Amino acid sequence: MRQRDPFGMAMASLRTALEEGLAPGQHLSVADIAASLKLSTSPVREALSRLCGEGLIEDRRGLGYFTRAAPFEDIIGLLDLEAAHVRLAARDGLVPGPHDAANAVVDLWILEVVARCENQPLVESLVRVRRRLGPLRRLGEALLDEDTPQSDDRLDAYYARWRVAAGRLAAHVRRLDPDLSEYTRNIV
Repeated sequence: MRQRDPFGMAMASLRTALEEGLAPGQHLSVADIAASLKLSTSPVREALSRLCGEGLIEDRRGLGYFTRAAPFEDIIGLLDLEAAHVRLAARDGLVPGPHDAANAVVDLWILEVVARCENQPLVESLVRVRRRLGPLRRLGEALLDEDTPQSDDRLDAYYARWRVAAGRLAAHVRRLDPDLSEYTRNIV
């Protein structure tokens, strides 16, 4: 019979949830996570403490654990890093620029860039940055201004639109509706 590794289960589950995009600033209830994983609270607390030590979540003394907040500077830094990665990968894969600055068009174009780029470390880094931006983008879609700053370069226009939205997004970061989350029941 196989033995369960409660700490390992909690770590793997929490990492997956963080990678799949919990909203910034979202409360992570130890009791709710433990109940959803059918574990005691001890391995969940240990896993949350480890993730806090890795800088992936925050421990707000007296309030509990929360996903990392997303200040304006972090959002801009991630957008700039993604743009640099995308341009390098497009050049490596000899992919012409997107034909439109619309989100769906650029997202599909980036997938093509990733598929054609042969520089594996660059692709892995780009995928990690896009994973970090994913939850922010989902929250920020409604905050995007359709009046895209004009640019002959469609990729520049795409990132300019997201840079403009970054300020509103940083101010708007909020907890997800608890019913939409696998783990949390924001009881704070």
